[in-house]
Amino acid sequence: MPEVRLLGLTACALSALALPFFTGCASKNDFTAMDESHGAYVGMVSAREYGYVRPARDVVVTGRTRVVERGQGQGGDVWQRVRVGMQLDLQANSSIDSKLEQFRRDPRYLEKMSQRASPYLPTIVAEIERRGFPMELALLPHVESRYNPSATSPKAAAGMWQFMPYTAREMGLRLDGSTDERRDVIASTRAAMDYLEMLNKRFDGDWELAMAAYNCGPGRVASAQEANRRAGKPTDFWSLNLPNETKQYVPQILAAAKLVAESRRYGQHLPAIADQPRIEVIRGSQPMDLVKVALAGGVDLADLKRLNPDLKLGKKNHPPLTRLAVPAGKGRRISAAAPLVSVETMPIAGESRVAVRLNQRQVSETTAAPFSDSRAHLVKNGETLASIALRHGLDQKTLAEWNGLAARETLLPGQTLNIPTRKAPDVVTHRVRQGDSITALARRYGVSIADIRRWNHLADNRLKPGDTVRIYRGGSGSST
Repeated sequence: MPEVRLLGLTACALSALALPFFTGCASKNDFTAMDESHGAYVGMVSAREYGYVRPARDVVVTGRTRVVERGQGQGGDVWQRVRVGMQLDLQANSSIDSKLEQFRRDPRYLEKMSQRASPYLPTIVAEIERRGFPMELALLPHVESRYNPSATSPKAAAGMWQFMPYTAREMGLRLDGSTDERRDVIASTRAAMDYLEMLNKRFDGDWELAMAAYNCGPGRVASAQEANRRAGKPTDFWSLNLPNETKQYVPQILAAAKLVAESRRYGQHLPAIADQPRIEVIRGSQPMDLVKVALAGGVDLADLKRLNPDLKLGKKNHPPLTRLAVPAGKGRRISAAAPLVSVETMPIAGESRVAVRLNQRQVSETTAAPFSDSRAHLVKNGETLASIALRHGLDQKTLAEWNGLAARETLLPGQTLNIPTRKAPDVVTHRVRQGDSITALARRYGVSIADIRRWNHLADNRLKPGDTVRIYRGGSGSST
């Protein structure tokens, strides 16, 4: 009897594939009811404690994910790309330290985070690398939604990146009766990077302020800065009077990044995620039938819906499906069954942007001017030779040799490295820090106090932390 049942199931599957692969008037069949019965937004959760202006808490991610243990899979570990690409100075700060201690109380904190991020992190990391942004941003959707593209907040924020409807439309995401691209992992990740890039430019390259603005809005951050300027106070993130949620939001991202960078130090196990695509996208020249796609690819229908939470699939809603996310490796199989279906090229294929940038630096080392000087760098928690070299535009091997270290030697917090330097560019943009004075800057860059005042339209010699000062080497430069 089991053999008879197996033959019956096989016959059903083959008969389904024999029917037209695409939808349309001629494709109505018994499988339509099977598709409708699953309802809308499989795996969707409604989180009560987070949203566009509030970090995520206690979000339960439904659905199946697979964590690849260290040493398995191909192409290494995506988390290592995250560590290497970190660029922000994780300065000693009580807010960051407090959040870090809170996180590490759960001995499985990073393990659970890696499990949730597993299906999506390669896509996120690839987009961040493509733009050259700091890899700390890869932790932002962890705070926003626990890497859940189906997450919804009471404030109508949705998706992994928790876009509000207005902002989503402003960033080019499609929201209509059939599709909500805030839940599309690829589209929403690109939109989030576009938005963060815009915020970063608005706040003069300060990523902490950009992340704060992502949380509470750029107008709120700008108003807080203006209030501090009028009061003669610094205008960096840590000095601003912002909503409590935002004050907690940025430290959460930075604390999570610090925990990832030094997981062993804090007694946490961070399971590896295979450095390879987990999803790919197929396109049809005509609307596709979801059930037939699942059968052709050998994919569970519920898993296929879970990979496409942007589609509003319901009993009375059948949007035309011309683009679908499928498990990596299934696209070719589906395309073979339906010649009018093609597989999109994903940005996560090929060499990582970090590797390209490092290789370009290695090549340029042979033709660039020789190093003429060096400056001291105090190693902070979580920093490695690779991350420091990346931040200063150096090859890791060069930095190691300059300091008499092995290329993979572990650095200790408080250790001093010498950063080799060449002839400085003609124009320097200096961000004023606590303790900086115009006299010290003039001495440091070999220019006069009068020149600094002229170039920056300063009425007197006072500088405020957070201000940006332009300095022209050699004492020349326009004052406009």
